[in-house]
Amino acid sequence: MSTLSRWSVAAGTGLVLALGCVAPAASAAASPAPRASSAAASAGAVSAAEPVRAVADVRLPVGWQARRESAAARTGVQSPVSAVVGRAIDPGEHDCSPTALSVYAEGLLAGLDPQELRFVADSGVLDFPTYDALLFGTDGDPAYALTASSRSELERTFRSAQRFWDVPSADVQLMAMHGSVLRDPARLARLLTVLYGLPAAEAREYSAQVVAAVESVPELAGGENPVFTLNAYAFSAQGATDPLVASLPDKIVFGDGILAFMSSIGLSDVGPRAVLAHEFAHHVQYEDDLFDSPLTGPEATRRTELMADAFATYFATHKRGAALNAKRVVQAQRSFAEVGDCSFTSPGHHGTPNQRERAAQWGADLAASQREQGHVLPSLQVAERFEAALAELVAPDAR
Repeated sequence: MSTLSRWSVAAGTGLVLALGCVAPAASAAASPAPRASSAAASAGAVSAAEPVRAVADVRLPVGWQARRESAAARTGVQSPVSAVVGRAIDPGEHDCSPTALSVYAEGLLAGLDPQELRFVADSGVLDFPTYDALLFGTDGDPAYALTASSRSELERTFRSAQRFWDVPSADVQLMAMHGSVLRDPARLARLLTVLYGLPAAEAREYSAQVVAAVESVPELAGGENPVFTLNAYAFSAQGATDPLVASLPDKIVFGDGILAFMSSIGLSDVGPRAVLAHEFAHHVQYEDDLFDSPLTGPEATRRTELMADAFATYFATHKRGAALNAKRVVQAQRSFAEVGDCSFTSPGHHGTPNQRERAAQWGADLAASQREQGHVLPSLQVAERFEAALAELVAPDAR
């Protein structure tokens, strides 16, 4: 579920979740820290004068919102839960039909009071696990290993996708992001220094405050609340000019929260593999240079996301791919549609649930309709056929 730039995420999950591409930086505009007990804290400075024991004691660093926006722009990925938190804080500012994903995320936040919600919205905690895995995770590091219950299935599907698609993919790493970074001040301080540009002392102080605050709120479960990792994304540094980003390997990153979400809606049998198929499809797009088109804005992002949906179900239901049940795969694609019907003007628009379902069904139909069931079309041929069908796929909900 996210949005794609040349070096971005695929949000997940068809969800925003990573299945998308570069999502715009969330506008958590200029909200004050939950409580400031000194003039310096009121100005946004981190105070080292007293130990922090709760959310109310967190002081946002000077220029924090600008640092957050810079981090989102540099990485091309941001938590899809930001919009859900915004609706919880101020429902009148957000008009969006609920989806299975948003309802699930709202349930994860239900026990938080307004001050705690503001902390979640403004502190950066929703993005820290994502950025930690992106910058520092490797597929050989146990700290970023896939959850044991899903590891074998996801790794098997990943290897199948590598064999199935006719693009170079041996360099793509498959790994997880976990909320454990929110319990580790040293890891968090490293992220705050490297990506956000905080001076070392300030990074250590703010990381200590954040870890203490997360620990003090029972509903956040010390970072294990799925809300912190409710995403999956594909990343490629191809074309990046930022030295930090350009040095990173290609990745597919799964959040523990996405796996929990799939289980909660009864899609644990095919959902994780459908998400992986979508994220791998973004890597096919990277390699085939399929992000460029005459379309701009929301229409351009919708095109790439619907194409990834179609590629995903083509692979997931193909006899030589994952060979999953087509009906279940299409159901999974629709169930984790990211944003419902209200984001037509958003640069991160992934397509409406109807459009995503139609694109997924198109891919499944293509896999089923081939006379030679064992034949796999070249990826560029699949893309060409999809382009020809795109107008019809988006027509029911086109704006």
